[in-house]
Amino acid sequence: MKVLVATSKKQGSRPSDVMEGVEGELVFLVEPCPDSRRFPYGPCDCAITFRGCFSDRVTSTAMVRDLDDVGFGDLVLALAVAHHGPALNGCSCDFDPVEQAGRLVAIAAPLREGLVVERCVDHVRVRR
Repeated sequence: MKVLVATSKKQGSRPSDVMEGVEGELVFLVEPCPDSRRFPYGPCDCAITFRGCFSDRVTSTAMVRDLDDVGFGDLVLALAVAHHGPALNGCSCDFDPVEQAGRLVAIAAPLREGLVVERCVDHVRVRR
């Protein structure tokens, strides 16, 4: 199944680039805060980054990978575990791991393995 993983590839061409995650870890999208939704390149980077499932750190680029040993249920489980800690620590955002997994699969499925993508609010596009 195609998924998105953290990558440092194609980083450095934008002042907003950041890679604090673990290279190759599964990533997901957080709902942007109101400030970041209005000003994606402002002080808060939540509208332009992906969050790592295991490190809970961010990256502004992700790579499409086709991982034969990862199924939809595995992705849902990884997302549920990744969000369990923040939910216990007061995160009030709505997070449905099944919905998030479906969104990630829909983004990755039509893309070629190895492509690097970036995010701006609700849009994910191939980074040139």
